[in-house]
Amino acid sequence: MATINDNNAAFLDGTTEAITQYANSATSVPLDLALWHHRLAHHNMAGVKALIDCKLVTGIKLDVRTPPNPVCESCLAGKMHANPFPSFEWHTSRLLELVHTNVHEVSYRTSTSCHYWVTFIDDYSRYHFVLPI
Repeated sequence: MATINDNNAAFLDGTTEAITQYANSATSVPLDLALWHHRLAHHNMAGVKALIDCKLVTGIKLDVRTPPNPVCESCLAGKMHANPFPSFEWHTSRLLELVHTNVHEVSYRTSTSCHYWVTFIDDYSRYHFVLPI
């Protein structure tokens, strides 16, 4: 399981076992600035350089000091703007004419052993109803 924060960076939930006799180090790619940019959730390059140069974190090392490609396709895709949804002129005019619904998974079992809950929202009144299932 991982928790995603407001910056869309995921952090694994759990504990780290400090058993060094079983730890092995293996790498197949050079440790360069671009790799650390990817590993640190696409943090900006200047920030990654500052982390390394100012020794703000431990465990980061660079095997290769070649300058990274200035174009990160993942970063570009994440910053692309989407066209807005077209405006819709139709609006509901009475209760229960349009009901929005969604099913959500419960992160823990309820006292009645429900695993999911479903929401119903009336478009006209904005009345909400939640039902455990």
